[in-house]
Amino acid sequence: MRGASLICFFGCGFLILPASAGSLAFQGAYAVSENQDTLTITVGRSGSAASAASVTVISVNGTASAGSDFTAVSQALTWGAGDALVKTFDVTITDDAIVEGTEVFYLRFTSPVGDGTGGDTAITLTDYEEGKFQFSSSTLLSQEENLQAVATINRVSGKDGPATVKIKSAAAGPPAASNVADYTDIDTTISFANGETSKNVAIALKNDTTAEFSEFFKLTLSDPTNAALGATTVANVEITDTDKDFTSTLSLLTKTTESVMQSQLIDLTQNSLLDSTKKILDLVNTIPILTLTEVEAAQDADGLMTIDVETDRVYLRPIAVQRSPSGSAPSINVRDDINSTFLTSQGWLLEATPALATKGLIVLQKGLAAIFLPDLIIENNGNITIQVDQGAPPFERDASNNVIVNYRFYDRWNLRPSMVASVTNATTEGYFLIPHPFDDEEVVMTVVYTDGNSKRQQILSPAPIDSPELIQELKTNGINRCGVSPGAGCKLIATNPKQQSYGIVTFDLVTTSATTGKTQTLSLTLMADYKIRKTPNFTANMVGFTEMNDLNNDSFADYKMIYANGEEQYFLFVSSILK
Repeated sequence: MRGASLICFFGCGFLILPASAGSLAFQGAYAVSENQDTLTITVGRSGSAASAASVTVISVNGTASAGSDFTAVSQALTWGAGDALVKTFDVTITDDAIVEGTEVFYLRFTSPVGDGTGGDTAITLTDYEEGKFQFSSSTLLSQEENLQAVATINRVSGKDGPATVKIKSAAAGPPAASNVADYTDIDTTISFANGETSKNVAIALKNDTTAEFSEFFKLTLSDPTNAALGATTVANVEITDTDKDFTSTLSLLTKTTESVMQSQLIDLTQNSLLDSTKKILDLVNTIPILTLTEVEAAQDADGLMTIDVETDRVYLRPIAVQRSPSGSAPSINVRDDINSTFLTSQGWLLEATPALATKGLIVLQKGLAAIFLPDLIIENNGNITIQVDQGAPPFERDASNNVIVNYRFYDRWNLRPSMVASVTNATTEGYFLIPHPFDDEEVVMTVVYTDGNSKRQQILSPAPIDSPELIQELKTNGINRCGVSPGAGCKLIATNPKQQSYGIVTFDLVTTSATTGKTQTLSLTLMADYKIRKTPNFTANMVGFTEMNDLNNDSFADYKMIYANGEEQYFLFVSSILK
């Protein structure tokens, strides 16, 4: 017999029946998060508890495996007679660092003693991964002009629960960015909410107008809470700059010759920012056209850049260092009419203006002093200004004795030196007037000075006050002919405007022939006047290039440019060609 006997009286004899032990069953299915250490399992007893009962609970692998996801179960449970209480035991859960999704394993009854047991129960494991913090990239490129660098912190291999991580900036390089001049230090804690996988952190950058090459600092992640650190915990931040002018970062020379100040001369003997082992002049002399021709640039005692080509000597004022255009090949562009440029392979563009040699400058000043015009100014664009003593105000009387303004009254002369100092047969120092190379009815000035055992000469020709402004005005607004040729079409756009040597300006005009009605292109050549005047009653709306009636009595129309600085300059007709 199993268990105790129940004696029943039936008919004329006795029947002995076994006592009931009831049924055992799991109290439902279970779900648990992986980050919980244990899961409590409950087994209940239902029905009769008259006799003892027992069972062994074992685990059965499903998608979750014993050893890696949980500790294998083999748990014996017992009930005595009359014991109807539930029994519990704990299953140990393993919290691993593997992203694996939801998994399941099972608990099963074995070796039961009693009336019976229920079926298996499923244990559902919900993956719980707090994750790891890391930067999206080990390098971060940012522009100074954007005023911020943005670093992305990613939470990988899990996103469960709130978590934090610390981010801090520090110097890096070379060259190292400054936390005073280039960026603002950051040292803060970044919080992630449950399920949050990414955050952007902005680091303030400081913008200036000084051109710089790339500078660096770094960001570091540390001290995570409820998470770990990933693979990329350091990000190097590169600050790029689109400003072009490096001049203010360089040492400048101040040279005075005979009371003439030559400002903003770059010291070419200082070390380059790109290569601390080489001087700026060394980098210039690596340009292939110089190395191939065995010609070297130098800087004289007066700060002028010189290049000897056979018997000629080039004189230039080094005034600026610019960022070179991306992908540009090393080259030299040396011209009288515009600023010369020296493009090095290291990313520098040295800009220089034509310059009158110091010896020639002294000769010129002495000669002008003899006619009471001693005041010379060398402009930053390389032009030489001769201040003129005006004497009487610019008023005249016409044939009817009416007082009129003399608009040809001038305040200064504007001259541009040629960069080439050539050997001459002249025997006397001084300045002389010679025919203009393009128009023998006009003149230019030549300065002759002694250089060793020889005499050299440089030409001073008229030049536009501000060539870039003039060219842009012609391109954008063209020529106003309305005062001379009123009516429709009196404003013409000038195409292909160029500044040439010796004060020559050329451009094309597209016009319609009055006789044939056909469109035609007229190419004009003009020459800048050396005399500069202040525009009477100047206002900004007066700026522009205007056709005028004949100014020099050659029977051709001339022109006037009024600049944004309030000065005006005439441009005299030289020639025209119908294309």
